[in-house]
Amino acid sequence: MTRWTLWAAPALLAFALWQPAAAAPPAAPSAANASYTFEQYRDYRIKSFAESRKRLAQRLSDPGLSPEEKAKLQQRKAYYDWLAQMPAAERDRRYRQRFDAIDANHDGKIDPAERAARRDKERAYYRQLRAERAAAQHK
Repeated sequence: MTRWTLWAAPALLAFALWQPAAAAPPAAPSAANASYTFEQYRDYRIKSFAESRKRLAQRLSDPGLSPEEKAKLQQRKAYYDWLAQMPAAERDRRYRQRFDAIDANHDGKIDPAERAARRDKERAYYRQLRAERAAAQHK
């Protein structure tokens, strides 16, 4: 691996864990500019996490994984497994908190402008995180 990929891997991992919630709208609304409800958001998140668990299981079965990569994947898989085993009421409570944080005008729907605002906020956060890690590496 190059030095850049070693540095960027943790940031990309963190981005991957949070980005689907904010940037990728559920498939239910047909128009690209459609809003979506909490139920659509929740269903999307459940489906997304199930797909991520499958992909992680496939990647973990690769015998050519380095010990470092395997450890990172196992850590991510533990998170997804924990979420899958969470009682539905607790999972929905967490999803509701995140939905309400994205739904800035509190109309019960996330519209494209709210999605874009959340995406911008998260991009700024990850940019700052990358800058802090880069500064720590140069010390």
